[in-house]
Amino acid sequence: MTILSVENLSIGYNTKKGLLTAVNNISFSLEHGRSLGFVGESGCGKTTIGMALMGLLPENAAILSGKIHFSGEDLSRFTEKQWRNIRGKEIAMIFQAAMNALNPVFRVGEQIAEAITTHNPDLSTDKVNDRLKTLFNMVEIPESRMSDFPHEYSGGMKQRAIIAMALACSPKLVVADEPTTALDVIVQDQILKEIKKIQKAMNMSLIFISHDIAVVAEVCENICVMYAGQIVEMGTKQEVFKSPKHPYTKTLLASYLSLDSDEDIFVPDMMETPDLTGINTGCRFSVNCNCKSKNCSKDAPGWIDLTSTHKAFCCEQGLGRKQS
Repeated sequence: MTILSVENLSIGYNTKKGLLTAVNNISFSLEHGRSLGFVGESGCGKTTIGMALMGLLPENAAILSGKIHFSGEDLSRFTEKQWRNIRGKEIAMIFQAAMNALNPVFRVGEQIAEAITTHNPDLSTDKVNDRLKTLFNMVEIPESRMSDFPHEYSGGMKQRAIIAMALACSPKLVVADEPTTALDVIVQDQILKEIKKIQKAMNMSLIFISHDIAVVAEVCENICVMYAGQIVEMGTKQEVFKSPKHPYTKTLLASYLSLDSDEDIFVPDMMETPDLTGINTGCRFSVNCNCKSKNCSKDAPGWIDLTSTHKAFCCEQGLGRKQS
């Protein structure tokens, strides 16, 4: 069953230079209980998508076109009052900056309890405390630390507390935005395993956002690769990793050192990012691509179906396939 379906979504920011289209005409879907990862370099639009799914776009941003269908409703038309009814209860977010997401003057347990009582005002104190204990056990924080302040937690414990807060009301969908940023590799591995274990136990849907394609592969079953506000390739984890087709996906994978592969993949010395305030109709990656034709800079690419689950946004010369 499809829990989330995004159709032709475009999101823009009003800037001093004009309208910046940070997300341009993207479509994807997510099944109940499944995981989908968004990966790409900084500024490609990943977090903007996450914020749109939570109704948390900044004041200078707006959905320009498209629809966000969640459990049969179009979130793109929601008022703030409607968002408050589902934010945290139906859709929750694990923010990347745990240091900033927790209020330093309130105890951690109190902050998570507030997330519970906001959507369940009639719940008794005993039941709220029982739920708190369940959450702390779920993320492997001792119950004795419930009354601690955030500064008494380590970085990994803060991130676990943010995960507990996101799970407080048993949401159907969780959006994880760079949840392991600034953590050392050992704690990062622990957090990723924790997220996978909890997702499976709760049978919840997960959108995982990261610039690190290896981290996304650790958690997600399906992957969307983004570049300059567009999805350029999507497929299962195995398809994207073992058989990448879009030149940008190949470049992204080639940026990770490997002792096993002897394949010679072109990697530009300096990646040039297009100006999203004055972009033309051509391929956004053409300035960096070694597979481009003379028409790539002016002709829009198209979706090429590689398998029933794997497709890339490119031209015939880039992939050697006909456009769909």
